[in-house]
Amino acid sequence: MINFVLPKGRLMKKAATVLEKIGVSVKEPEDRELIVKDDGFNWIFSRVFDVPVFVENGIDVGISGSDVIDELGADVFVPLELPFGQCRLSVITSAQKDLKIEQMTNYRIATKFPNMTKAFFSDAGIEVNVIKLHGSMELAPKIGIADAIVDIVDSGNTIRANGLKEIYKIRDVGARLIVNRVSQKTKFQEINDLVERLAGVI
Repeated sequence: MINFVLPKGRLMKKAATVLEKIGVSVKEPEDRELIVKDDGFNWIFSRVFDVPVFVENGIDVGISGSDVIDELGADVFVPLELPFGQCRLSVITSAQKDLKIEQMTNYRIATKFPNMTKAFFSDAGIEVNVIKLHGSMELAPKIGIADAIVDIVDSGNTIRANGLKEIYKIRDVGARLIVNRVSQKTKFQEINDLVERLAGVI
């Protein structure tokens, strides 16, 4: 039995599509179920930011965005990059401003990714004040609690609709298969087989 954790939402749908290609069907939860047992798997469904935490602390396998893995500094094995969830982590400011990163000293930056944001600006030699928010990043500049945001950008439609623009890409982001380091040894055959089959279709 492999314990497999998936993030709820859009990423789960794409993960299920890829797993289907190797004959593994994700049995989605009914109503408020959080764990579903089916055909050799315990499927666990969690918040996006909890997936690497679960895998680091004992769940065998999961699928997570590289942004979340890096932000949490999760100690997990990453055998595969997956062909979905591609986007980027970027610095975003008002579309009215002609601004460069070097001009952002003492700016207030709102983000769900405080660790990566602090590391980025520190490496650039720029001192900023980071405000952690859990959602609706675009609201922060509008209501005046932040001068800029660091957030995930996909199409860019949301930020444009809110009078914002992307001024600097910090890093590319994508989905990853992650494995618990102990499970990689104790369930080597089962997990290695899963990894090889996935590698064959992506």
